[in-house]
Amino acid sequence: MPNLYASLFVSLVSCSAISFLILILVLHKGQLCRGQTPRIQRQLATLVSFITLAGLSGFESQQNPYVVALVFASALVGWFLCYRLNQLKQKRSLSLKSWWIMAIPLLLATLWLIIQHSLWLFSFLACGAAIAHWLLVKAKHRLSGFDKLLPLIGLAAAMLSLIIVCGYLMLNPTLFEQSTTIKQFVIMSVSLLTATLLWLSPQFYQTAPPAALLLAVAFMSLISNISLQAIHL
Repeated sequence: MPNLYASLFVSLVSCSAISFLILILVLHKGQLCRGQTPRIQRQLATLVSFITLAGLSGFESQQNPYVVALVFASALVGWFLCYRLNQLKQKRSLSLKSWWIMAIPLLLATLWLIIQHSLWLFSFLACGAAIAHWLLVKAKHRLSGFDKLLPLIGLAAAMLSLIIVCGYLMLNPTLFEQSTTIKQFVIMSVSLLTATLLWLSPQFYQTAPPAALLLAVAFMSLISNISLQAIHL
């Protein structure tokens, strides 16, 4: 199994970048009231925490130093923007261009990682969408359409991820001879399917998704992502 720090680095960088893109799309295109924009922007501090943890994990596992430097640069800019945001009045927010300054090094690092691990893209997408949904609910958003859209994106990404992994294993049957591969595949599949079912459950009962449930979905998606990396695709 790959080093846990290396797996965390890849997962947190990629999933944070995807989550950021979803949130910035909401901030740019969503019909938000004056109070919603700063509430959503303040949730970006959680993403900055993930990016910081990713940088530390990359440093500990001795990842490509240039990519780690990009991640740390994104984290430093992110913490500065969070500080600036906290200095503003309650219903004021920063320009979206400011957040893109944080995002550019993060997206460059993510691009490099996805080129190296393209088969994991849909797993990153499912986890990133779950994190974004969790942060939106924490921000008390009023865009009910996203409560329906994001779980469907997660479902599609989860199914595509499973199809790709199963296809890869069928093309490489020698991997089934390794007990570690079977174990990690079972953990990945069960975690991903459980996370998806939990994510869809509020739609079955026609209720608003609670933040605690979405946190569990994001955590299980992350576990699935880390287990996927242990299969050596």
